[in-house]
Amino acid sequence: MNTARIVQADETLDRVPPHVDPALVVDFDHMNPPGMEGGDVYRALARLHDGPDVVWTPHHGSHWIATRADDIKWIQETWDLFSAQEKGVPRGRMPHMPPITCDPPEHTRYRAVFNPHFTPGRVKNSYEPAARSVMAELIAALRPQGRCEAVGDFAAVAPIKVFFDIVELPYERRDEFMSWGNAFGRSRDPRQRLAAHNAIVEYLGNLLDARYRDPGEDVFSSIAQWRDNPRFRSLEELTGMAQLLFLGGQDTVASSIALALWRLAERPDLQQRLKDDPAVIPAAVEELLRRHALSSTARLIMRDIDHKGGALRAGELIMVLGPLSGIDARWYDDPFTLDFDRGPVHYNSLGNGPHKCVGQHLARMELRVMLEEWSKTMPIVRLDPDQPPPRSYPGGVIGVHHLHLAWDA
Repeated sequence: MNTARIVQADETLDRVPPHVDPALVVDFDHMNPPGMEGGDVYRALARLHDGPDVVWTPHHGSHWIATRADDIKWIQETWDLFSAQEKGVPRGRMPHMPPITCDPPEHTRYRAVFNPHFTPGRVKNSYEPAARSVMAELIAALRPQGRCEAVGDFAAVAPIKVFFDIVELPYERRDEFMSWGNAFGRSRDPRQRLAAHNAIVEYLGNLLDARYRDPGEDVFSSIAQWRDNPRFRSLEELTGMAQLLFLGGQDTVASSIALALWRLAERPDLQQRLKDDPAVIPAAVEELLRRHALSSTARLIMRDIDHKGGALRAGELIMVLGPLSGIDARWYDDPFTLDFDRGPVHYNSLGNGPHKCVGQHLARMELRVMLEEWSKTMPIVRLDPDQPPPRSYPGGVIGVHHLHLAWDA
C-alpha cells in the first residue's frame, strides 16, 4: 500500500524569505494563473516572460519558478543539483512514483521495468496497428455528423482506448478511472485528492496481485513481477510504479490531440497541406510537440546556488514550468505560430536527461496516426461559431475543457 503523504496548500500565502530579492517575487499560481479570461493557458503563462527568468511565488508552499527554455533544459538534465525527490508543489503533493521521483542510479533500476514495453519496435509492431484501427473507426463515425465536441467525442476517447488495450485495463470502467485521475491531479480539495488516491491504490494493489499470479506481457505484469527482483524493497515501489502508469496514460496524449485539433481548426491552410502532402506529417508532429509542452513539475534544490539574480537555497523547491519552454522567443522565432517548415529543433516538452519521457515513442506514434487518419478522412474543419470558444485548463498537465468543431458534411 502506498502510504505517501497527500497534502494541499491552503489559501494563505507564505512569507517571502529574507534571502529572496523582492524584485523576483510574483503573485503567481500555476493552478490558476492570471490572464485565463481568454481561455488559453499558454497565453496566460506567457506573461511570466515579461519579467525575470527566475521568480519566486508565495503560492503552494512558496517556491521558485524557472520560466525560460534554457533553464528548464538545464534543470531537467542536472539531477544532482535539482533532485526529483520532490516532483510537485507544495512539498509532499506527489506520492512516491518510481522512476520519476528518483534520481540516478536508483532511477535506472525502476526505468528498466518500463523500457522494454515502450521501445520504437514494440510501439510500431505491437501498438500502432490497434491504434490506427481505433482512430480510423472513431473518425469515420464523426465524418457524417458535421460537428462534434472534439474532446469528449474523440481526443479523450481514442488514446484512452489505445492505452487501456496496451495495459489490459477494462475500458468499461474508463469514466470511473478518469474521475479518479482528475480528482487526484486537479482537485484543490485535499479530501477529494486523498479519496481518489486511496481508490487508485486499492484498485492497483488488487490488479498487481492478479497480474503476479497470472502474468501477461503487459507492463503492469512486469511491475507485479518486480517483487521477485533481488533489488525489490517494498510494496510501495510496486504501487508507485503502477500509479505512475495509471495516471500518465490517461491525460497526456488526450491533451496533445485536443490541442493539435484546436490549432489546426484555426489554420485551414495547414489542414490542406496535411491532405496534399502527407510526407510533412512527421514534421507536423514534432512542431505540435514543440508548441504544446504539457507538464509542469518541481525539483528539490540540493545545494545553494545563485542563478540569474535568484539566491536558490538547498531544501527549496523550483518549478519547471514546461509549457513556457515551447513558446520561448529566445529559442524559437514566432513561437506561438505553427510552422511545419521550422526544421529540426530541440524542445523540452518530453523532458531531458534521465527523466526523458519513457512513453515518447508511443506519444509520437499516436499523434502521427491521428493526423494521418484525420487528414485522410475529414474535410477542412473549423471552430464551431455556434458554440462556446475552446478553453484550456492549467495544472500539472495542461488540458482542454471543450473544443467544438464544425465542417461541411
